[in-house]
Formats: sequence, C-alpha cells, structure tokens
Amino acid sequence: MDMSGFGVSVFHGFTSTSASMRPLADALQQAGFTVDLPLLPGHGTSWEDLASTPRSQIMRAALASYDRLAARCSRVATVGLSMGGSLALHVAAHRQVEAVSVINPGLRLAPLTGPKAWVLGRIRPSVASIAGDIAKPDVVEEAYAQTPLRAVVQLDRLFAQVRRELPELARRQTPVLLFRSGVDNVLPPSSAATLGRTLSAEQLEVVELTRSQHVATLDHEAETIHEQLIDFLHRRHQVAGPPERMAP
Repeated sequence: MDMSGFGVSVFHGFTSTSASMRPLADALQQAGFTVDLPLLPGHGTSWEDLASTPRSQIMRAALASYDRLAARCSRVATVGLSMGGSLALHVAAHRQVEAVSVINPGLRLAPLTGPKAWVLGRIRPSVASIAGDIAKPDVVEEAYAQTPLRAVVQLDRLFAQVRRELPELARRQTPVLLFRSGVDNVLPPSSAATLGRTLSAEQLEVVELTRSQHVATLDHEAETIHEQLIDFLHRRHQVAGPPERMAP
C-alpha cells in the first residue's frame, strides 16, 4: 500500500527520550510513513533543564512537529506514550490531524500529586526517577535518574489543559486508538479512562495490553503495538482515500 504523503508525529514521555519511541518510529518508517520523532524540550540533557522548562514550550514543540510534517505530507497522524499521548491529543485539538494513537496516555496524575509536588518542591528540587516501568527483563529506559518537582507541577497543568481540549476532539470525531496496559505503576487507571468518558465508542478504539507495563513501547507487546497501529493508520488511509498530490 502506498503510504506516501502520510506523516506521523511520534512523542515520548516525561523525563524520557525519543529512544523509548525509536522502535515504533522505525516500524512506521518501514511501513512507508514519513516520521517526525522530536526530542522534547527539557529532555535528553539534565533533569535541571526540565525543571526550568515550561509546559508551553513542550506543547509548542509538539505543534512544530506536526507543522514540519504538514509542509511535506497531505495528511498527518499523531502518536504518543504517556505525556507524549497528551501531546498527541493536544496537537489533534489544534491542527487537522487524520488520527491519533495514545499508549498509556497522561491525562491525570494520582490524586493530589500536583499540589504535593508544588509544596514539596519548595523544600527539595527532585525525587526519585519514575522511569523503567517495564515488565520485560533487562530492558532499560533512557531517562533521568531524578524527577524534578517543578516539572511535575507543569505536567499536572499540561494534563489539565489537554483534558479541557478533549471535547474538541469529540466534536471533530477524530479517530483515536488507545493502547492500555493492565499494570501501570506510573499513571492511575483514571488517566486512560478519561478518554472513554469524553469520546464516543465509535471514535475510540481500545487495545488491552496484558503483558506490558507503562513503557509499553519497550515491553513484551511492542510488536503488537506496531502491528495494530500500522493497521489502524492503513484503515484511515483507505477511508480517506489516496492523498492529494502535493504541489511542486
């Protein structure tokens, strides 16, 4: 199937790097999609950099990824893990996105996490890492060894903003594919469940992951994610018809 003209923005999670999404991005490229896999602001350097990075900068970077692809492709989808999932939804609320796929998306933290981080952050700058929630043995997530509390406050506000934007996705009837792990030690079940309360059953497709934890893109069912996502995008390609010819 000719997938020329179909781009996919791929977003990694909080405190992590694009390495957590590289196998998925490679699978999309091998399937013929044009992929943009940005390293988000405040990531891949030091946790102190993330502590001083406002959520608005991260959200602008996600929109910029879409814009880069839209300049080359006639249609664009967004994909993200955890915080990257919220960014994928954010972009879909502000741009003409063909489809969205989210993997254990970040839409809610555990109750009171944001306020507690704000209070504790006045005493200490960071807490232990949240990375590496993977069931598969001997797999290491590339991420910060510390979690900056100021950034957790920003993350909580980012999630709240995206929750407010979900009705726009419902209005547009943007198709959403949700991958949800049965065991997630990073985000509460209410995070992914938020989508089901806002989007219609016709709009939201759910794939349950029974052998993977939060960082499912590096876990036992990574290949399942690749296959199901590519099938989902192929179906969107068929529904929409062949892409328009790009202007020279």
